[in-house]
Amino acid sequence: MQEPRRQQLSSQQDTPLFDLVFQRISKSPDLSINFSEYMEMALYHEDHGYYSRGETRMVGRGGDFYTSVSVGETFGFLLARRVLIEWQTRFDGSEPIVIIEQGAHDGRLARDIMSGVREVAPHLLGRIEYRIVEPRFRLREVLQEQLAGEVSAQSIRVVDSLDQAKAPQGVFLCNELLDAFPVRLLTFQSGRWQEKCVGRNEAGDGFEWVCRPLPGEFLSLVEELGNDFPEEYVTELCPAVDDWMEEAGRLFENGLWWIIDYGYEREDYYLPQRRTGTLRCYREHRAGEDPLVLPGRQDITAHVDFTRVERAAERAGLTRCRFTDQHHFLIEAAKPWLLSLEGGQPDSLTAKRLRQFQTLTHPSLMGQLFKVMELSRGL
Repeated sequence: MQEPRRQQLSSQQDTPLFDLVFQRISKSPDLSINFSEYMEMALYHEDHGYYSRGETRMVGRGGDFYTSVSVGETFGFLLARRVLIEWQTRFDGSEPIVIIEQGAHDGRLARDIMSGVREVAPHLLGRIEYRIVEPRFRLREVLQEQLAGEVSAQSIRVVDSLDQAKAPQGVFLCNELLDAFPVRLLTFQSGRWQEKCVGRNEAGDGFEWVCRPLPGEFLSLVEELGNDFPEEYVTELCPAVDDWMEEAGRLFENGLWWIIDYGYEREDYYLPQRRTGTLRCYREHRAGEDPLVLPGRQDITAHVDFTRVERAAERAGLTRCRFTDQHHFLIEAAKPWLLSLEGGQPDSLTAKRLRQFQTLTHPSLMGQLFKVMELSRGL
């Protein structure tokens, strides 16, 4: 076997998850694990994973990062308007419709969307059901407690799997879900591709990077990418997208899928000048590039390869409708609302929504950072 190439880390910090990861590595035959295993534990370990600690503390001004939902209720208000337009123009409007969301965090987007429906078309509330998919038992309980008794949550149900959320027709949406899927790390060194894995250092008190020979299942991708990359170029690969898309693609006989996230199509994702890849860590609104410190205490994220999403969707029988940015997607959704405001003096609620709308759509803020892939079946 080829001797692994190792790169010592300069810093280590202990957390409750540190020893568990160290034990996993120690039990591995070659004393290393792929980065996807590490990221899975760091984000989703039942007791100490980042997303198992209570997600309401992570988003917004007092958390680690902002999302479109944390900007305010305007994001959900506009999505509600878009769902209603689609229902009336592309679906069988005589039949009920189901909105399914995965990666709902604290359920705020669900509440904002249903509040928007109540405001815009209250007569349709009884014919819309909102289903949140949350596979983690502890967070499912938290969600159910938070939604209990809220007027805007009366039609919201929490289920434990995509399979339980299935419906004849509806809209599926996920906002910043795929960027938290565990990824494998690839690196280009000495003229060939290798996999960048996590090992323990020789002192036995911390982690270090270990380069392994590339697994065979990755060969087709690197053949597509070629070999015109700088030394120590690093990038990501997310195989989990394939199985997820196959399952999510079975949700509706007639439906729309809105996948909202930051990412690129493949020709942009794997540019040679993107030397360090897209993997980033976030803690207290500060970005970092060392995922091996503070395991379980910082967010780890990677941009989405939307070409992989599209190809997986095609295999699942879905059709790509469009791939655009959040700026164009939300402006289109907001057109009827904006036209209704012309010539009038906005009240305080409308003025607040207009400020939030500007943040969500401004090209230098969230408008171009976030992309929207719209897929469909049967429409």
